[in-house]
Amino acid sequence: MSQYTSTMVTALQSQSWDYDSASAFASEHNLSVRSVISKIKSLELDYTPKPKTVSASGPRVSKAEIVTAIAKALDADPDEIAGLAKADGRALSALLMAIR
Repeated sequence: MSQYTSTMVTALQSQSWDYDSASAFASEHNLSVRSVISKIKSLELDYTPKPKTVSASGPRVSKAEIVTAIAKALDADPDEIAGLAKADGRALSALLMAIR
């Protein structure tokens, strides 16, 4: 059985939706935001999702590039330590910083 009464469905159909309005509707009717958004989409109503946040951590460096930098810092052949690329990226970065 649906949690949504006919009155609630009528209220959903009366406007266009975004994350904030769906959140307010969910709080008002003791529902989860995810449930409300799902219901809005199942009713094929207009919904504008909240914009995705973009990380400002800077450019990403691949693990292979870090391994190459480690090899250069150690004056070693990158092919000989290529297996390091399977390690955790944070660990590789920490190793590179420790070498420098």
